[in-house]
Amino acid sequence: ALRRPPTRIELKADDVEDYDKIMKERRLLAEQQAMKELAQQQRQQGAGRGATLGVSPSSFMSSQKKPSAAERIGYKHGRG
Repeated sequence: ALRRPPTRIELKADDVEDYDKIMKERRLLAEQQAMKELAQQQRQQGAGRGATLGVSPSSFMSSQKKPSAAERIGYKHGRG
């Protein structure tokens, strides 16, 4: 009575094990990369603290207001 064959693919125990292994490897690589980036940022902040007075460009950019969708497309709120 089905009009088309089922599209569900059965998940086997081996597939779950492979998935868990791959996800664990990805998490470890992501954590290692994050630690490297953090260490590099700390070194840069420590070396350039006198020249920049402790303000890094990334912290300055993150504190700026993100434009709304209306602002991004150029919509003006006033009529005039």
